[in-house]
Order: sequence, then structure tokens, then C-alpha cells
Amino acid sequence: MMSTVDVCVIGAGLSGACIARNLASHNKSVLVLDARNRVGGRLLTAAAANADLGGADFGGAWIWPRSEPNMANLLQNLNLQTVPMHMDGISMAYIANGKRHVIPDGQAEMYAACGGGAIRVCGGASRVVSELLEPHSVRLGMRATEIDYNDKKEVKIKCIKMTDKNNANKNDTPTIIKCQAVVLAAPPKVLARTITFLPNLPKQKTESMIATPTWMQEYGKVAVSFPTNWWRQQRMSGISIDHVGAVATWWEACSGSEGDGNLPTLAGFVTEQGAAMLRKVICDDSSYLFEFIIESLKRVYGVDANAMGTLESVASNEIKAQGSSEQDGLIVTNGVITVSYKSWLEDDLTNAKDDTVVDFTCDYGDRDLQSSVEPLFFAGTETSAGAHGHMEGAVIAAERAATEVVEYLSNCT
Repeated sequence: MMSTVDVCVIGAGLSGACIARNLASHNKSVLVLDARNRVGGRLLTAAAANADLGGADFGGAWIWPRSEPNMANLLQNLNLQTVPMHMDGISMAYIANGKRHVIPDGQAEMYAACGGGAIRVCGGASRVVSELLEPHSVRLGMRATEIDYNDKKEVKIKCIKMTDKNNANKNDTPTIIKCQAVVLAAPPKVLARTITFLPNLPKQKTESMIATPTWMQEYGKVAVSFPTNWWRQQRMSGISIDHVGAVATWWEACSGSEGDGNLPTLAGFVTEQGAAMLRKVICDDSSYLFEFIIESLKRVYGVDANAMGTLESVASNEIKAQGSSEQDGLIVTNGVITVSYKSWLEDDLTNAKDDTVVDFTCDYGDRDLQSSVEPLFFAGTETSAGAHGHMEGAVIAAERAATEVVEYLSNCT
């Protein structure tokens, strides 16, 4: 199977989607590839895995419009509604000595992971990518394994079809895509470790890519949806800090105007240490995640299970689990409350590992990350000199890369 386009974009995340929209506006034919079976990349909304959840984001979630004008303009152009972070009410801190502290109303910004001034996209941040991409221009479950740019007039990309579990389908014949230019808009170290370049990329370029940690690669997120917004009912902000449990900090993550969305939802960060804790919890039975997280919430917020909308005890056979934490999320529910967990640490499309060793760490936005190599161009939030790691950085990088590609194609003509 073979396709021919002007530009192929590898990575259907925010940066890749912005590039595709930009190049299409310059009348360039564009094909976007992604090894995942969904668009969004590191923008993953829990609702994509389970329609009952309240639009909580497993990946990038926050935008700060006062300091991130590109994202603010993009949301306005796409006519996407936003919701401010809920900061009203008391907050909680559970510290290592086993004591819970109540933080007075008005101080939530000091303890919130996002700080002040943050907003979220109603329905989840992955909606931004879905609105940007034209479905006919995207091929999902296609992993680029080789890019041959020996012929400067025609780049050849070899792709393999992925299974639902992100494994290569060895029975399928590789797909060949021909184009004039390629934009690589995925985590730099994943690109360097999973794609063979013919000829090899410059040594300094390759080492810089491998030495660049994927933003938030050690983290994960847990989202818990409830039948009622019990924290607001008890005049809580929903924000908490936990020095004991696997989830280091919590916040309100639903997206309705009244803080409910489809269902009221709390979400929280899981650090590398927390991921090790959760790995032990779910190693024998993934349904154990449910009770573990509910007990953590009871301890941190000082409420019982009845206040959350469920019974104090739930029979194990009533708890159902599906999915996986290393893919699009492990979802565990008792039919009333749903707990979901996504680990980016265990996601090999985010945190690729191999035996290659470099003796330095590359700074985000480094010139070697941004620099093009003949018909190959590089984007993604890690390559951004400003707001790297944020959605804003992905948009900035996309604008730069798209400008470079248009200029390159003009010179070729």
C-alpha cells in the first residue's frame, strides 16, 4: 500500500494537529500518522475511555490565558468553552505524621498544582485536537519505523500497523508513504529510539533527542467520578495534598458550569513513587485499585464513603475493571463511582527506553531539538523555547515548524 502527499506529520497530538491545519491553509496535502488508535497524543480525556466520566484529563489539562496567548486565541478560534479552576472553600493536607490539616478558604491557590489563573477545556483538552484535525487526513494505529530521505526530492516512510495493545501487527505488509517533507511531532527520545533514519541523523541531533526527557514522563493521573459533587456541598475546594498516599495532590477536574460536567470528578497526580505503590496494588487484581483510591480519599478529605455516594463496603464481585494503565487508562467501577488511572511512566509511546546511554540531559527548546535536517522538521512541546511542556509550547513549536516547511517547499518548487 502506498500514498503520496506533500507533507507527512508523525504524531497526532496538539503540535501535529496545529501543523496539519496550518499547512492545509497553505494548500498543502497533509497526512498525519500516529501509532496510537486515537488522536490527542498526551492530551487524553477520561471521557474518551468512559463516557460516564466528567471530562477529566489524564494528560495536559491546564491553560493560563493571561500568559499563554496562543492557546487563548486557538480556543477562541475553535469556539471551545472553558471552565476556571474551582478554588472556593477549604482545602486539605494530609502529612507524613498521619495528621490532616484544614487549609482555610482563600488559600487554595497556594496549594493547587496549577497555581492561580488556570482554566480547562469543557469536555476535556483532547477536544482541541479533535477540532483541529480533519478525519480523512489522519491514519491511526500506524507506526513509522523507517524514514529514507536519501532522495532529497522524495522521502519514503515505512509504517507498520499496530494492534489495539500498541504492538506491531507482524502479519501486515508495511505501508510506504511518499512525501516531500516530514514533520516529526512526537517526544524526541521516542522518535530517536523507534525510527531508523536513512541516512542517520547527525550524531549531535540524535544524542540531543535521546537526552531529552519527555515532559512529565514519570507521572500519571487518577480520576474519580461521583454521583454528586460532595466536596462543594461540604464547602471544600476539592484541592488537597497527600504526603502518604499514591496520589500526591487532588483537584476538581469536571467541566460543567456548576462543577459537575457529565459527572462530578476529582483528579490527581501520581508520581513515580506513587506509580510503584499502585503497581503493587493492582498486580494481582486490577479491581483492587477501587478500594485503595476510595480509602485514600476518605483519609485525606475526612469523609466516609456514604458522603461520596456509595456504601461503606462494596462486594468485590460488584467491581468491574477494564483497560490498562499503560494504554488509555485502567477503569474500575462499582456502577456508581468510577476510578480511572493512566500511567505515562509505563506508556512506551511516551517514555520509550533502550540501552542507548548519553552523558548529558538536553534542555527543552535546545537548538539541536529544533533544527531541521534537510526535508525533516521537528516540533512538539519539548522543542519549544517558550512554555515547553505546556499546550502553549506545542502550539509555538507547530507555528515555527509549519513556517519552516512552507519555506522549504517553496524553495523546492
